[in-house]
Amino acid sequence: MLPGFLPIKPYFISHWKSMELFQDRESILKYFQDHGILVSPGALNIILERSMGELIPKMLSDDVISSGYLSESEVLRLIRSPKVEKNDFEVYVPDIRAHSSVEDFREMFVDRYEKIRKMIIQSSEMRGTLTIKSAKVSQGKVKIVGIVSDISTTKNGHKKLLVEDLDDHMDVFLLKSKGLSNELILEDEVIGIIGSISRTGGDTVMFADEIIRPDIPRKMIYEDKKEPVYIASISDIHVGSRTFRKNDFQKLISWIKSSRNEAQYLKYLILSGDVVDGIGVYPGQENDIEILNPFEQYEKLAEYLNELPDDIDIFLTPGNHDNVRLAEPQPVFSKKISDFFNKNVHLIPNPFNIEINGKNVLIYHGMSLNDMIELVPGANYASVGSAIEELLKRRHLAPVYGGKTPIIPSKIDYHVIEKIPDIFITGHIHSHSLGNYHGVRYVNSSTWQSQTEYQKMMNFSPNPSIATLFDLNSNNVIKMDFKD
Repeated sequence: MLPGFLPIKPYFISHWKSMELFQDRESILKYFQDHGILVSPGALNIILERSMGELIPKMLSDDVISSGYLSESEVLRLIRSPKVEKNDFEVYVPDIRAHSSVEDFREMFVDRYEKIRKMIIQSSEMRGTLTIKSAKVSQGKVKIVGIVSDISTTKNGHKKLLVEDLDDHMDVFLLKSKGLSNELILEDEVIGIIGSISRTGGDTVMFADEIIRPDIPRKMIYEDKKEPVYIASISDIHVGSRTFRKNDFQKLISWIKSSRNEAQYLKYLILSGDVVDGIGVYPGQENDIEILNPFEQYEKLAEYLNELPDDIDIFLTPGNHDNVRLAEPQPVFSKKISDFFNKNVHLIPNPFNIEINGKNVLIYHGMSLNDMIELVPGANYASVGSAIEELLKRRHLAPVYGGKTPIIPSKIDYHVIEKIPDIFITGHIHSHSLGNYHGVRYVNSSTWQSQTEYQKMMNFSPNPSIATLFDLNSNNVIKMDFKD
């Protein structure tokens, strides 16, 4: 956790005080209230900060607000640009410029808390949720939602959490006798807790009976009786590396161009980060690459992708090797890079949601999987599925702050999984894992790079040159191996 984040009270209250600086706050709220619309604090902040008052009538006339509640995401829909539209997919690229102040960090955690709290209290078991301040003066069983700021173990082996909400905090105990002491709790995750209040020696604490997470509701995958429409997922191409598997990648390109078998139904190709090897990513990297200029690496990648038919839409997201900032969320590639590619190649940030044929596809390079593999029992680099599922349970792509995942502060937490994905695509690990969690099909996409010297030192063998095809009209998933 960042210094100064405990107790939580100044952390949140400073957020509300900053909003009072805007003179027309009351008039905006009154306008929406007169039209029966509730406005989230984050949405109001965006409207004020970006002088969007003139867009308020448009929000109402265009039916942007469909639920009687104006959220941050609905406001951002009006201002995100550029916008690419076709009949079958839609891309909005958000403004993810870097911020650096402590206040930006606070607002990011406020945004995380508010969004995930809303998900948690929607569950039937969390009806009647109280604030921590109200819970402290209540009797019997209570329900709270908070962000976990500290985790420790008592001398008797019980787990102790410090949990915070908007204006207060409380110690919560997970007892061994209730089977909760082994519950995987991560710092900075937002959880719901059902339990009982105890007051001893002037202290008020809570003994948990149950931990509630936002989680992914179970759903059936809708089967359409239409011909297949495939999305192909690949990752970690590492063009420019001496260990880039050129022959395998050319086989993939040739197969797509052939339009034979499944290839005839392929409409979308997603490259989820580390599309080139870059330069200066680690000490001595110059000895491992054959194309030293990173722009020439992108130009070489473009030669491959520009061979593909122009009716296949291709999406490129950056990773930690790419020529953008390392800290997430990562912005789109520069115009100098985009100019190498044909018009059917769309450059998107990391992470990113895209709606294709009515399906929500969540794309994330996956740097946080390094942290999750260390924290999730049974997870490893060869089988990363359990770590991916823990991200989905928490509805957050990087629930732990301050580990191996660099995150730059923003007024919006872009790592919150707001929309339930139909398909979840990750990469980064250089293995290949397929799975289905509560109806969400997911993949950790394969690399197109042979074992590096660093991987030899770590005794890790990648599983390269695999493309994964998801049918948008059924639950069919195809694993295609292009290894020589």
